Amino acid sequence: MSNDIKIVLFRGGFAGDLITALYDYSCFLKLNANGKVDIEKNRIILQKSNNMSNEEKENYLNQYNIISCTDTHFALKNITKTLIVTCSNEIMINFFCNRFKKYHPYSFTNTTINDYIKDTFDWQNYWPKFFKNQIDISDIFDNKNFLSKLGCNINEKKQHLFHEWKKINQKNFLDTLI
Repeated sequence: MSNDIKIVLFRGGFAGDLITALYDYSCFLKLNANGKVDIEKNRIILQKSNNMSNEEKENYLNQYNIISCTDTHFALKNITKTLIVTCSNEIMINFFCNRFKKYHPYSFTNTTINDYIKDTFDWQNYWPKFFKNQIDISDIFDNKNFLSKLGCNINEKKQHLFHEWKKINQKNFLDTLI
């Protein structure tokens, strides 16, 4: 994995803010009781629809070590600087999509969870082939060496954040299987 990662590209609910904080802990704000990671608002601008030009997006990107992003087309223009978060497990995809709905129910006023899941599968089947730098989060709960897959420096603070995030989200995941 390249140390030149500046963009963490992901679908909503797929631990993108966690991975961003693991790359640059200085943007981490808090881990919520429900398992959602909050990072600085200025690192998530490209998670929301906006009218920024490509030049404005490039200037924005250049201000930070790393950003959390759901703007696939912008990430594609910065392909060598992008880490795309993928998930190769259908059960995990369903969990992460439902996780997104739980955190952002307002995003589902014009769509259903089933449509979001289908759209996520379509996204997973199309976009990752364009990106060299990838991390598959399908084993995030059971791979003891998951953090080594990131290819970045992991210190004690980052390990602690990851293990606390994992404890909460793994419980949430297991609860969905019952």
